[in-house]
Amino acid sequence: MNDLDLVRTMRADVPPPAPARLAAGRNRILAAASRPRRYWRLALPVGAVAAAASIVCVAVLGGTATPSRPWSAATPSRPGTTATPSRSGPAGSHPPPVLRASLAAQILTVAARTVAAEPAARPGDQQWIYTRFVQTQTGTPDQSDENWIRFDGLEQAYYQDGQLIVQPESTGSGGPLDSYDALAALPAAPAAILAEARRVVGTTQREWENWSSGSVVAELAPGTVGDAEFDYLAQLLWDAYAAAPPAALAHVYRAMADIPGVTVTRGLVNAVGRSGIGVSANGVSWLLLDPRTYQVIGLNERAISNQSVMVKGAPITFSGTITMAWADVAVVAAPGQR
Repeated sequence: MNDLDLVRTMRADVPPPAPARLAAGRNRILAAASRPRRYWRLALPVGAVAAAASIVCVAVLGGTATPSRPWSAATPSRPGTTATPSRSGPAGSHPPPVLRASLAAQILTVAARTVAAEPAARPGDQQWIYTRFVQTQTGTPDQSDENWIRFDGLEQAYYQDGQLIVQPESTGSGGPLDSYDALAALPAAPAAILAEARRVVGTTQREWENWSSGSVVAELAPGTVGDAEFDYLAQLLWDAYAAAPPAALAHVYRAMADIPGVTVTRGLVNAVGRSGIGVSANGVSWLLLDPRTYQVIGLNERAISNQSVMVKGAPITFSGTITMAWADVAVVAAPGQR
């Protein structure tokens, strides 16, 4: 038996990891690429790390293959000239902005005011976060998975064959706490937040491709600096499913409002049927916000056809839709509690 055969048969009895742990694995990859030092680590069962790298599609519009885009954010609120901006242009540069705020910018401004008014509620380091993760995909059965992770990320738990498995995080890295701190560490000014996004994600197509390979929210690599900024901020919000500082959330929404080309679409539905407002920079993937609280309730994306990905030079085609949602999130005292 050669080395490849050993790799194929090693731990063959371990069942495939569920989508939630695959998503978490991609978050770990993103974290390593996004910051000089770690800000997200999540222990995975054997086999999940390798599988996480193979995910191509994450979350998309349920029910429609081609979502409508009734409102355009082609008129951002950044001060400047009144010329109509274009999404094309050299990497690292924004098109000329206009004075009139777009509808997307208006909605994101309302979202910022709404979340800023919420009381701060940071879990204790040793409290556990329970999540029920749901994913749907056109043509495949729905998938649901339950997980527990300590807020400081030092332990994680999940059920396997009816048994609750609790695993320590041997590296001693953080989890939801690091995502919370990453948001809290952002500057307040929108321009400074966007500058930080460009520092992390880069300003060239190659840098964007490298970053997006580890991102849960980026179905396509960013094509413009605005796409890259949006995807970076959307990833921060998605990672902060357990808790987020209200002021920091508000700052992120205001920064998103300043990104040219962002659009909003009402009436999109997440993986568990909750209606939300879709916010997008590329018309392919949407971050879903609750229309009342403006908290993140899901990710929707158009699924890229495997054939168009595998065939070099083939045009991108879409094979359906995928939706992803943190359906339930709760702070509990111990793993196994809901």
